[in-house]
Amino acid sequence: MRIRILVFVTLALAFMQNEMKAQEFAEFKWVNDSVSGRYIEKLAILLPVQIENLPNRFLMQLDLGSTQSVIRGNTIGSFYQKYPDLKRKLDTINLCKFHMRECPQINNLDIKIGDVFDCNVNAASLQGYGVKVPVDSLSPEVEILIGSIGTDVLKGKVLVIDYPNSKMSITDASEMNASDYSFIPFQFLKENEDNRLLLPFTANGQELRVMFDTGASMFQLSAPEKNAKMICDSQAVDSLLINSWGEKKKIIGLESNVELRFGEKVLPQLKVYYDPSNKYDFFYESNNVFGLTGNALFLNDVVVIDYQNKRFGIKKNTH
Repeated sequence: MRIRILVFVTLALAFMQNEMKAQEFAEFKWVNDSVSGRYIEKLAILLPVQIENLPNRFLMQLDLGSTQSVIRGNTIGSFYQKYPDLKRKLDTINLCKFHMRECPQINNLDIKIGDVFDCNVNAASLQGYGVKVPVDSLSPEVEILIGSIGTDVLKGKVLVIDYPNSKMSITDASEMNASDYSFIPFQFLKENEDNRLLLPFTANGQELRVMFDTGASMFQLSAPEKNAKMICDSQAVDSLLINSWGEKKKIIGLESNVELRFGEKVLPQLKVYYDPSNKYDFFYESNNVFGLTGNALFLNDVVVIDYQNKRFGIKKNTH
């Protein structure tokens, strides 16, 4: 009888531990906004974070298109007078590069994402960005958008994004139930240097390297003009005026006319957008990248990005 009880207790504890692991998710918020007079939902993912020991509630965008986490200089600067230890972490001598500009760094910045993940990063401090906040009169319940989380915090980790339920987790590969997912290998943009990830799409049997960027979630697919016209009708079906890092630019939408696949998944007919200024064409050409995709293709899926084993998974039977 005692053996049976011990077995039962052991099984119960194991079940409870698995349940506790399964509950280690942080709920995220979606950004919805108007673009060119059109209301667009789910433009960006905002994560709840704690910064250092500050009592305030902060939000940071999940941006897998950036190799470095970024803090808005104006916003974080509002806290320097009250929290001098935080200001002492600002390094204005050893600058870093972000979007072709040199920025100070905030070194050894402690960030806690929900209740699921603690990290310590050297974040770029983007001067002139963000809003100044009245620290002394601000309610602790007010959520402050303070920056973005990049791929620097995900090295060797597993990121799970549950799109339908708006929650995410960061864990180790050993804690993931891999049999729940169908995996496709991916490549890093530059091995050991740049861990932005490239997914293998195919068009009529030809493989296309497409970067996955959660910060570019407005479009199912965007690409340089010549690439977009390889897989689309040439007649424009849409145009938008968007704001990109303070710069207004017009983008054009075309309709795909070939069968596009991601692994075994046949993709629906897509609107593929391009920037007629060709400003970023050199980046795509020099890195052999066909285009950019983001959240919009996976809004009905639970996806897992295994940075340790370089594989992208979609949870089975989610439809």
